[in-house]
Amino acid sequence: MNFPLVEIDMKTPEQCSALDDIRDAIDRLDQQIIQALGERLAYVKAAAQFKPTEDSIAAPQRVAAMLPQRRQWAEQAGLDPMFVVPLFAQIIHWNIAQQVRHWRAQRGLVQGANDE
Repeated sequence: MNFPLVEIDMKTPEQCSALDDIRDAIDRLDQQIIQALGERLAYVKAAAQFKPTEDSIAAPQRVAAMLPQRRQWAEQAGLDPMFVVPLFAQIIHWNIAQQVRHWRAQRGLVQGANDE
């Protein structure tokens, strides 16, 4: 899963002289976020090969360790953890569901899994 990025010289917020500059930069950042989510999912699917059972996929101890770390990263970046932590909880939950689908598909346990 590789999404080509459109190469744009992105101005800093202080360099923007028009609303179009701001919108172009936001679009570029959104594209990078989406690409990063796709890359994250590729790693999540790759992790399925190391999970011996479907029950081992959720890894609640790992999730429990991840969310406080994301909270800390948000605080360090000057972002509201009340936004970032639920956002990552949703990302993690969705990725776990995708990993389950992928794990099952790799073992021929589901028909028509559209995750490749």
